[in-house]
Amino acid sequence: MVKQYKVDFVNELKDKLTSKKNVILTNYSGIKVKDMYQLRKILREKGAEYKVVKNTLFRKALKDCGYPEIDQYLVGPIGVVFLDKEVSEVAKVLKDFQKEQDKFQYSVAIMDNVVYSPKDVQRIADLPSKEVLLAQVMSLINGPASGTAIAINQIMASLARGIKQVAEKNA
Repeated sequence: MVKQYKVDFVNELKDKLTSKKNVILTNYSGIKVKDMYQLRKILREKGAEYKVVKNTLFRKALKDCGYPEIDQYLVGPIGVVFLDKEVSEVAKVLKDFQKEQDKFQYSVAIMDNVVYSPKDVQRIADLPSKEVLLAQVMSLINGPASGTAIAINQIMASLARGIKQVAEKNA
């Protein structure tokens, strides 16, 4: 007979999986409770949630929600980061935490029903933030426009200087 608290926990996981489409699995073995509290606090500030889960219950929730099968990664004690947006920001937080805590590591991520390896998560963590990317795109867009404006301004200034010289010569 299935215990009610397990059913409730699987339902809670399914709610999280449907509301926040992206997850990153971590191995938290050997991390102190106070350090985990700090990690949870930082992740909450970024709009993510960290939850320690049982592998069998998480596997059931993933299957019920139609997520890809990741059984090979569901070994040992795992914690799951549930996130919706700001994937690179959350990955950066995990990367920084991993630098501080040698035993902490992320194993796999599922984003928009695509499984990403730990190396892919590392690459995501290395991406610039959304604001930096927007600034870079805007500078690429503004670069040619600025060059065109400067060129037109130079043409107009040259024309004005030429007209002034002709006027001074005829005067």
